[in-house]
Amino acid sequence: MIYENIEFFNVAEIRNGVLYRFPLRVCENLSVPEYDKQGNFLRIFKGHLSSARASYGTELRFVTEARKVTLHIEVKKKVRVSAYSGDYLLESVEVRPGEGNLTFSRCVATDGVSKRGLNRFPVDVWRICIDGEEDILFQGLETENGAHVRPPKEGECPRLRLLAYGSSISQGVGTPYPTLNYLSVAAQILGIDILNKAIAGGCFCEKEMIEYLCEENFDAVYLEAGTNIADRPLSVIRERIGGLIDTFCSRFPDKTIFLMTPVRGLSDVSSTASDYRENFPKSRSVICEGAARYPNTVLLEGHGLLDKDYYLAADILHPSDFGHVMMGVNFAKMLAPYLSVN
Repeated sequence: MIYENIEFFNVAEIRNGVLYRFPLRVCENLSVPEYDKQGNFLRIFKGHLSSARASYGTELRFVTEARKVTLHIEVKKKVRVSAYSGDYLLESVEVRPGEGNLTFSRCVATDGVSKRGLNRFPVDVWRICIDGEEDILFQGLETENGAHVRPPKEGECPRLRLLAYGSSISQGVGTPYPTLNYLSVAAQILGIDILNKAIAGGCFCEKEMIEYLCEENFDAVYLEAGTNIADRPLSVIRERIGGLIDTFCSRFPDKTIFLMTPVRGLSDVSSTASDYRENFPKSRSVICEGAARYPNTVLLEGHGLLDKDYYLAADILHPSDFGHVMMGVNFAKMLAPYLSVN
């Protein structure tokens, strides 16, 4: 969306300056039933609301003649802010409550970068990536000498956009630098944009969420939906993941829908981790069935995405920082044959 002549990439709504990856109307309807091991209903779970309201994969993109800009934000928890000249990193800082005035300067050294040295963006496109939890309040952007700001034009951003929906693994949990989560790494390798709509502790395929995602602007879709819902009864998994796949594949028959089976983790790797030997096969079967129903799907193997056990962090669930980078390399290889990015 465009706000104050700035493109707020991966921002669905701005309310009183607060950035939201998802519209509040969607967040308010996020829920999934919880069951005991015998399949008896326990309660309605809504604990993933806070993750939905977090900012991940959010970027402020703009062009200005100013060589120095100051971003004014207010945060409630620590937030990672990384500034780029196009593809070139200027600075990455951790912002804590009360530290919301951030000044970044362009480097003279990037002025002479030739076209050969570019990937996704020209060097005069400023990108300020904001990743963190709870409400992040945008209070304004100040440019040196009050220079004019405009959003990037066509041709100044990647041509192809992939919409991604998944769990904390896809949101980027496990890496101290969110711009190096596996989705972002793959985006850089492939030269594409990825709208990161993954939700830590969530991805329960609510109808309101599915409808919102279908309203987004995208060229292809990536769904990593088999992790958090895997411990629910098979009927719930079929209803939720099946509904997600059916909706996207039927509404967008001309677009490629990538379906990832559950990523390696937990009892796949360690005998002392949570036992998901019965859970992951349930969600995997529903994903494979969905892929078989539609010709516009591409089934991706989760154990091929994270193909080394030691790519995991010590919780044996989330990728480590190194794991995310290597997964990004693998993910790019998986997608490349199906994406026309030249």
